[in-house]
Amino acid sequence: MKVDRNILRLAVVQHLRDNGIKVKQWNRINCNRGPPGRDKKITYNGVFGTPLHALPLCTHLGHASLPQFLVDACSYLEKHIDTEGLFRKSGSVSRLRVLKEKVDQGEKCLTLAPPCDVAGLVKQFFRELPEPVLPVELHEAFFRAQQLQNNEKISTTLLLSCLLPEKTIDILHYFLNFLQNVSLRFVL
Repeated sequence: MKVDRNILRLAVVQHLRDNGIKVKQWNRINCNRGPPGRDKKITYNGVFGTPLHALPLCTHLGHASLPQFLVDACSYLEKHIDTEGLFRKSGSVSRLRVLKEKVDQGEKCLTLAPPCDVAGLVKQFFRELPEPVLPVELHEAFFRAQQLQNNEKISTTLLLSCLLPEKTIDILHYFLNFLQNVSLRFVL
C-alpha cells in the first residue's frame, strides 16, 4: 500500500509539534518541482546561480536526478582524494574565474584543472545557488533540533529530513557520502 507523501509529511509535522519543534510553512516545501511561484519558461544559462531544478541532471549509481556538474566534479575529485588540503586550500582566483566561465559555457574542462580549483568550484556552486539546499522553511527547526539531547537530536533531525524534497535528499546523500570518503582519507 502506497502512502501519500503529503499524509506522511503531515504526520511528521504533528509528531515534531508534539515534541516542541514547530515547522512553519512546511506545506510550502515543494517535493517534486522547483520553488513555487517560479515561471517554468525561464531559461538559465550555465551552472552557477541556476536553481537545482533547472540544472542538467544525470543518474549516478542509483542516485536519481543529480546535477551533472556535481557528479563530474566529485568523480574527478575522488581520483585526486589524496591531494593535501583538497577543500581547505583555495585555488587560484584567476583560474577559478576562467574555469567557472568554461563550465557555465558547457565545456568539459574539469579534468584539466588542479584538484583544489575544482574543489573551490564545488564550494562556489553551493554558495551561488539562488536558494539553499536545505529549504529556508526548515532552518529554524533544524537549528532547534541541534539543541536537544543526543537521542532526541538524532530522531528529530531524521524526522525533519522526511520533510525535505526528494531531489534535496538525493543531492545530500550523494554529496555527504562523497565528503565522508574525503574525510576517511585522513583517518587512515
